[in-house]
Amino acid sequence: MKKRNGFLILLVTSLLLGCKDQDLAYDNMSDNKILYGKVLEKRSKGMTLALTGESKDRYSETIRVSVKDEVMIKLIEEGQDLSVWYDFLRESDPPQTRALKVAIIKN
Repeated sequence: MKKRNGFLILLVTSLLLGCKDQDLAYDNMSDNKILYGKVLEKRSKGMTLALTGESKDRYSETIRVSVKDEVMIKLIEEGQDLSVWYDFLRESDPPQTRALKVAIIKN
């Protein structure tokens, strides 16, 4: 009986820890983690950006950005200038990240 109760406690704890509120990612966004760039290529689940301004100076020239929000990716077009809030950079060639929020910069 003790093994069964221990297993149930472990299972419930694992499930609770694994269930995070998706909105928490937006609450933890930092103004220091913003990329600026022009969309070079749009894909079904992301895009490639040519970094501009201070982003180009701090990182590489291009970056791949995955976008999980289907509505967000539908609004993005090649050639647009964007601000992208991101989680962390994966050091690959080109670097990669995941968009937490995307804003289209109006020219």
